[in-house]
Amino acid sequence: MKFKFWKLPVFLDQKGGTCVSEFKDLPFKPRRIYFIFDVKQTRGGHAHKKEQEVFVCVKGSFKAHIHDGQTKRSFVLNKAGQALYTANMVWHEFDHFSADAVMLAISSTAYDGQKGYIMDLDQFKELCRKKSS
Repeated sequence: MKFKFWKLPVFLDQKGGTCVSEFKDLPFKPRRIYFIFDVKQTRGGHAHKKEQEVFVCVKGSFKAHIHDGQTKRSFVLNKAGQALYTANMVWHEFDHFSADAVMLAISSTAYDGQKGYIMDLDQFKELCRKKSS
């Protein structure tokens, strides 16, 4: 599975809403979390050689664009609890952030700078072609 879009359980009552995900439900052991907010330009625009991630819409909206080497897909995340899983070697970038958007990311690796990143889309496509031959 290179990517998966799904909805996390959301519970609403008179006190408000709660969105829940247990780490055991993730397709990897989480090593890091971070969140992105007050976005001024496109984020992401890379693939990871080893890292897997889950991106969650916490608030607002944004658009996710992914490419797994063969298929390009776009998803609008605009409700609390929407999540997108990307395996390693999946190009991902995000744009069209609403002013109030907050995106939570859960990662399978600790941050190591950009050592494990592929920052050029053409290089990414070429690596995917070589891998599939």
